[in-house]
Amino acid sequence: MKHVKLLSFVLLAVVLTMVLAACQGIEPPGEPGEPGVTTSTVDLPETTAPSPDPTEAPEPTSTAPPSTAPPSTEEPAESEGEGLPAEAIWIGLGVLLLFLVIGWLMGRSRKSTPLPAAAAPVVTWKDHTREGYSQARWLYDSLTDDLAVWRGNALFEGIPDPSASAGTSLAATWAQLSDRTDKATNSLYRAEAAAPDQMSAETIRNVITALQTSRSAVDARAEARLKSRGVDGSDQAAATQAANRERLAAGNLTDARAQVAGALTALSAIV
Repeated sequence: MKHVKLLSFVLLAVVLTMVLAACQGIEPPGEPGEPGVTTSTVDLPETTAPSPDPTEAPEPTSTAPPSTAPPSTEEPAESEGEGLPAEAIWIGLGVLLLFLVIGWLMGRSRKSTPLPAAAAPVVTWKDHTREGYSQARWLYDSLTDDLAVWRGNALFEGIPDPSASAGTSLAATWAQLSDRTDKATNSLYRAEAAAPDQMSAETIRNVITALQTSRSAVDARAEARLKSRGVDGSDQAAATQAANRERLAAGNLTDARAQVAGALTALSAIV
């Protein structure tokens, strides 16, 4: 933009120079007799003829010789409406050229200037809370006793990779469990840090704690199922102990899921 302004000033100076030069080249008409004004003079021919010989009379002529009129010394009057002087035309063309060049340079400068990047949308604490709530709700629906039992059986059967039993919906759920848990906790931690008041922050913290407790309860239930599968059926006392352990783990998972449900209900009130 600075180069455009500089070039505009230079072109304006050139046009002004042309105007001054054209004005100096126009001289006003002067009066006759002033220096620099020439007047044309015409020599009149002599009309006096030599007198005839007195002894001889001139022969009469039928026609008189034409009289010679002196040429006019008046300058022809300037005809009106001859048009603009050439200097004015050149000045007008120079000014027009100046405006055209300035307009072209300004348009080119606008095109070459990159547009400012759009500002990124502001993410508020409620946005983080809504995302955390959505992920936590999925975890609540997925962290069930059936998922824990399936995990225990898969560990006992030597299938640690959930993709090996991808034909079941529980395997697909277990495959998403870690990623969903990370997304939920990360969003909830951001929401807690940006919460507008202490009560909102505590409500968000309760959801995080309930999710962690529920996930631990699922792992404990799966471990109890694994140990129960490894008990020898002929050992009645060991079998009874394993069954009680499974029952306790299942109860703990139920309680943990109830905590998640209560924490999500409180969180929904501030979302």
